[in-house]
Amino acid sequence: MAAVLLFPLTTAAFTVQGFGLDLSQRDVRVFDNFTDPQANDNTTPHPSWPGYTGVELAVWKAYSEWGSELHGDGAGDPSQPGDVGSGGANFDITWQGNAPAAGGTMDNVVSEMHCGGGVNSFVETGPSGWRIRLCSEVLWDDGPGDPVFGAVDIQGAVCHEYGHALGLGHSTVPGSTMYPSPSGNGVAARSIEADDRAGIQFIYGARSATKPHVDSVLGSTSLTIVGANFSASGNEVWFTQASSNPTGDPVKATGVSSSANGTVISLSAPASAGPGDVLVRRVGAGGDALSNAFPWSPSACPAPADYCVAKTNSQGCTPAIGFIGSPSASNPTPFLITAEQVLNNKTGFLIYGYTPASTPFQGGTLCFSGTLKRTPPQSSGGNPPPNDCSGTYSFDFNARIASGIDPNLVVGRNVCAQYYSRDPGASFAVGLTNALAFTICP
Repeated sequence: MAAVLLFPLTTAAFTVQGFGLDLSQRDVRVFDNFTDPQANDNTTPHPSWPGYTGVELAVWKAYSEWGSELHGDGAGDPSQPGDVGSGGANFDITWQGNAPAAGGTMDNVVSEMHCGGGVNSFVETGPSGWRIRLCSEVLWDDGPGDPVFGAVDIQGAVCHEYGHALGLGHSTVPGSTMYPSPSGNGVAARSIEADDRAGIQFIYGARSATKPHVDSVLGSTSLTIVGANFSASGNEVWFTQASSNPTGDPVKATGVSSSANGTVISLSAPASAGPGDVLVRRVGAGGDALSNAFPWSPSACPAPADYCVAKTNSQGCTPAIGFIGSPSASNPTPFLITAEQVLNNKTGFLIYGYTPASTPFQGGTLCFSGTLKRTPPQSSGGNPPPNDCSGTYSFDFNARIASGIDPNLVVGRNVCAQYYSRDPGASFAVGLTNALAFTICP
């Protein structure tokens, strides 16, 4: 009631409690003392949530639902048609795995405890921080499907309680995650709704156009982070600690520079970093200085990501690079690097290097530095003359890896590629797509 009186909201159904968490309180952990077998019977790993299963995985997904955008590709929760993080609430967390104990009311840990009946779960808040307790009198289930009969969903319960930890009270909108009475087994609370999003953005603000964004994290030890809005220098890169984390603090690489107009960061992974999330904090304060959380594992093969800028062609189109498949040194399945919106019936070829960059080049941008490699020429095809943007290119890069023609194309190598083509009506008579960054996997 005090929160309602202090913050009268005449056009919204959410309520707030009068506090918010700063950037030092983005860490989240689990003390896995759960006693129900169903709380830890999901033993199937998922690439969007590397290194964790069971209750840890369920809780990680619950926290991530409040993020600014999809967690990775958002996959991993069959109950959510919009995928994890689709609510766009704009509170990004740093997943820090397991805590050695339940901790205090400011340690940001989820655990189980004996409550004495009458309540399923609750959150305790301190001056800066929180602790979530799930009551052992309840039968808990970790999902990802529906809980067994009579059980309550861990992910939905934690998603609700974390809303309180972030500063929200209960909502009067049925179906919202912050509605006081969860429906059925609690699965519906996994996905935040419009009123939940409005409440978080009332406290922390909506995502700004200058907020850092991570598209992909390539490599295992030598990393390439592809995204946007990184500072030219002074960035922090946050990692999940590899082992049990006694403090919740992320592993941080500090004073990191970016290149390619703030779209690429290259660094070595800290030795203490393990499977979990990578975030970039640019120079500045508040939530808009911290990027989305992107899943990464030193032992996994990351998805390729596009970056850099294309050169608008003489027909006013923006050529776009793309891909089909996965880069691999052993898999014979093609990894096709494609281009669309290029001029029809023009010769072009794929050019590539190993270091991301953003350099003026023949009226456009060369998106890598160092020695330039090129593939054999090909025609874009498309409609018969006159010129339009119906042309396309496609090149099987796995076939080039297997051919041995370039001895640098080995497992673990990060590659940066873009298409170069003829465009008689453009400056320098050259067309350029944006670029694709990828790691060669086993």
